[in-house]
Amino acid sequence: MDQFCSGLKGDGNSGSKIPLHSQFKEIRKLLENIIKSSWLAETSSNREKTREKLHYLNNVLTECQMLSWKNPVTRFNIKRKLIDITGELRGWVPNETTSAQPNGEASSSNETNSAQPNGGPSSSNGRQVTRWSSRVVDAAKVHGFDNEVISLEKLLLGQGSGDLFKAIGIIGKAGIGKTTLCQVIFNKQEVQNYFLPRIWVCMSIKPDEDQDTRVAIIKRMLEYLGVDEEIINKVHEEQSLKGLLHALHLELVGKRYLIVFDDARDTDTFYEKLNSSLTRDESWDSLAYGLLKGCGGAVIVTSRNEEFAENMVGEENLRCLLPRTDPESFWLLFKDAVEQGTDEKDRKPFNPSNAQDLKKQILQKCDGLPLAAKMLGEIMREQLQNEAN
Repeated sequence: MDQFCSGLKGDGNSGSKIPLHSQFKEIRKLLENIIKSSWLAETSSNREKTREKLHYLNNVLTECQMLSWKNPVTRFNIKRKLIDITGELRGWVPNETTSAQPNGEASSSNETNSAQPNGGPSSSNGRQVTRWSSRVVDAAKVHGFDNEVISLEKLLLGQGSGDLFKAIGIIGKAGIGKTTLCQVIFNKQEVQNYFLPRIWVCMSIKPDEDQDTRVAIIKRMLEYLGVDEEIINKVHEEQSLKGLLHALHLELVGKRYLIVFDDARDTDTFYEKLNSSLTRDESWDSLAYGLLKGCGGAVIVTSRNEEFAENMVGEENLRCLLPRTDPESFWLLFKDAVEQGTDEKDRKPFNPSNAQDLKKQILQKCDGLPLAAKMLGEIMREQLQNEAN
């Protein structure tokens, strides 16, 4: 709430200079009433809804601050968002007149605050605030990483770190489980409660994206943070890469964010020293300057290349995943893959009489790579299906 109010005042200038200031001012009054009301204290769900709505509002306010407002369509789109937000907030405030739904939320044809599958709030254009660049993992089927999960969670949520920025690198060979480990952490409820927003950024470039990998990555981050594609392209057109970095910086102001950079492999110095802070005499030429410091934000980098990861987060912040050696974990991974079905009804128990011998064979064949155990299980499942037919 403090960040939203400060944003309305501007950088020492009159708040009325912010476009659509009167609509923002009305929303601020509604939020003040909500914070004072008993509705907020009734359930944790109400508090989480308010937290997410403030996060969304700060995104919209940032859009106002980063645009030149030469395009009337852009102005209309943001004004429409504010009208929708106002209507929804009125449904939360006691004694406010609105067309409310049975659950106390105002009806809206354009914007809703339905929970997303990954626990993040809705973005300004209906997309999820947090996006997966690779598939979600079922934590119940992740085996052999208990110690790593506990260690990484303590590092992220550890007491005493306060508002310090954290940069962590997870390195190891392909198939060792770097992405899987981070996915488990990323989706843990404690992590979801602590960090907002959370975004997952695959560092590979898609064929339809900008040929400049730096631009493509920053555009993707802004999109995942909920900024409209139209606004992102407008900022890039008017202010190039520096403008995109500044927009990212504004989006993260006052936010305790978590960003995972998965599969880093680019040697460009643009990605180095993520813990660096912007100083007055430096230009916007580094990803680090877009990552605001001092609000408790954190980044996790996964990479097969130790040198790349070290350049990004520093040698002291690297965590190396070594080949697994626990035969029981490999057996469970293998067994889950063999029994895999579209739902629990389709799962066929796999309990071979030579289970002990199979465990030894699987451990030897996998060379310490969990992904190999899964692949062997999928091959076994196909063989069993062919035999059954």
